[in-house]
Amino acid sequence: MTITADMRTDRPRHRTLGRVLLGGGVAAGIGCLVGPRLAESTGLLVLTGAFEYRWPSFLVAVALFGAAVRLPARGAVRRRVLAVCVVAAVAAVWFRMVLFPMLGVEWKETGRTAAPDGADRYVVVEEGSLMIDPLWRVSVVDGSGLTARHWTVGTLNGDFAGGVLTKVAWSGPDALVLTTGEGGVTTVRLDARTGEPERRLSVP
Repeated sequence: MTITADMRTDRPRHRTLGRVLLGGGVAAGIGCLVGPRLAESTGLLVLTGAFEYRWPSFLVAVALFGAAVRLPARGAVRRRVLAVCVVAAVAAVWFRMVLFPMLGVEWKETGRTAAPDGADRYVVVEEGSLMIDPLWRVSVVDGSGLTARHWTVGTLNGDFAGGVLTKVAWSGPDALVLTTGEGGVTTVRLDARTGEPERRLSVP
């Protein structure tokens, strides 16, 4: 009697926990789909950090879905759903470990310089590579805390001399000067209030 009563009590708890986990999985899945676009449109640094790559939120969604189904489901349904979740998780890890290094770019910060005149922003220079081509990415972070905004100023491909970034410097609190390997100089002005660049460079 006691065991039967305990099992009956656990079932509603499992269903509630399963719904919570399912809701978390749905939220993570939505974040995987719309998070990168939302981060790009708002410029919020906290979103950029969370959704620059889709695979972490995809992996979280798969794990939560699997855990949600495991609690209330029984028998063949649970086994099938868990098998799908395991395959999806293995595929995500394989993509990160095998394909991403060949097809994606993993950026490494190599420089950071604060804006002059006490402006609450700084420029970040990152380096990466795509296959054998060296890459550079220049970004501006404006503000601090949860409201800090991240804007990409430009990306440069060192496959040819004109795409080699040699120097990034401030020309006042609202302008950046980028110098490339062939001596090309480009000035990019920033919005004085938000720090958003007036244009985004892409070389080539």
